[in-house]
Amino acid sequence: MKIHLKLIICLSLLFAGYAFSSVQGTLRGVVKDKKGNPIEGVKVTIISLKYSMVKIVVKTNKNGEFIQIGLQPDYYQVRGEKEGYQPIFFEKRVPMAQTVDANFELEEGHRIIGEPPGLKDFERGNGLFKAGTYEGAAKAYLDAIQKEPQETIYRNNLGICYSKLEKYDEAIEAFKSMLQLQANSYSANRSLGELFGLQKKYQEALPFFAKATELSPDDPEAFYNLGACLVNTQDSAKAMEAFLRAKELKPDYANAYYQLGMIFINQNRKEEAVQHLEKFLELAGPQDPNASLARQLLDYLKK
Repeated sequence: MKIHLKLIICLSLLFAGYAFSSVQGTLRGVVKDKKGNPIEGVKVTIISLKYSMVKIVVKTNKNGEFIQIGLQPDYYQVRGEKEGYQPIFFEKRVPMAQTVDANFELEEGHRIIGEPPGLKDFERGNGLFKAGTYEGAAKAYLDAIQKEPQETIYRNNLGICYSKLEKYDEAIEAFKSMLQLQANSYSANRSLGELFGLQKKYQEALPFFAKATELSPDDPEAFYNLGACLVNTQDSAKAMEAFLRAKELKPDYANAYYQLGMIFINQNRKEEAVQHLEKFLELAGPQDPNASLARQLLDYLKK
């Protein structure tokens, strides 16, 4: 028996709702100069890359320390600034109920910190985005980019706006321009993979999903998306590796069990298929969209 089933790429990351719950994480760090001395009074801005309305500002103490608790699981842009130093920005993933270290160094320079020139347009765009006025929000983000072209968060939000408007080519250009400024951006690589996946351009999506796993090797979603893309490029062996890694990182990842079950069916590995589909149903519950098919396949496999 051999059943050929096409697996559908997971695209939930970019558009999923924000789930408030008791799973908040913590971001902490120490800021030092190039000589290893702690720097007091560094402005640390923490912005969600998925929901940029979530913006938190803290300052370092005399030991150069900062901490922010109560963060929802997400990727965040962390930006460090102080007068007399060159600013720095990078991304950090805050997993569920974990504490993440975000230590960094600042290099001396003549940068004077004030209100960013694009901030008002950015905040205007956020308000329009929250109201569902995506065309207006995109225009506001473009205004912010024109005034402050080196700020990656503006380009990130512009890409999300275009995605909401289903202007996928424009969204791709926004995220590519973000990568030009921040090559190691997980969120930009992931978003580009998702956008090419939405257009069923799986070969073009593949290098971005692969890069996302390199940049965030402890994120099960990154490996799940890579696996789904590999299935659509007919590379079931590497897809299995990716789904197994997702399952290893998150043992209760229901969809990883489902996809592995489908691969095992196509490989005529009946016992493994049954084990994984049963585990999927145990974890996902009867309301999952794939539950009905999983039960049908199990009934057939057990005959």
